[in-house]
Amino acid sequence: MSDDGTARVPIPAEILALASSTLDDVDRPAWPPAPDDAPSTVRRVHALRRVPLGELTVEDLRLLVGQHVALGTTVPLALGMLRYRPLLEGDHYPGDLLMAVLHVPDEYWAQRPQELAVLREALSRLDPDDPDYPVLEDDELTRAASRLRA
Repeated sequence: MSDDGTARVPIPAEILALASSTLDDVDRPAWPPAPDDAPSTVRRVHALRRVPLGELTVEDLRLLVGQHVALGTTVPLALGMLRYRPLLEGDHYPGDLLMAVLHVPDEYWAQRPQELAVLREALSRLDPDDPDYPVLEDDELTRAASRLRA
């Protein structure tokens, strides 16, 4: 029992195991280390595939989703973060993780209607009057979001 008298429900073992897994564990085959002369983005993406999923940051997911790496794993993780806080910020601007998710190909969403529903829920929480709402060239956020809204 917790302090408030409610029963504690343990986190299922399979969820805990997933948090300690890496992209190389769940998205086979594992990638080799990036070549020494690879661009910094490539080296970073290769390194992130070895980070436990439970330790990936908003910026890490922004980069992975933006590079279309293991979308079947990275997009659901990103949606879990965005569902209630769509303007989460990586290293660039409020909503940069959302923008990466909005640029995932339409074919991905066509095969995953439940994830699309979560994205639409996140989009419904956007408020252009929010002071954190990003001001992007040509209102890119509005255009990208309108493509996937219900």
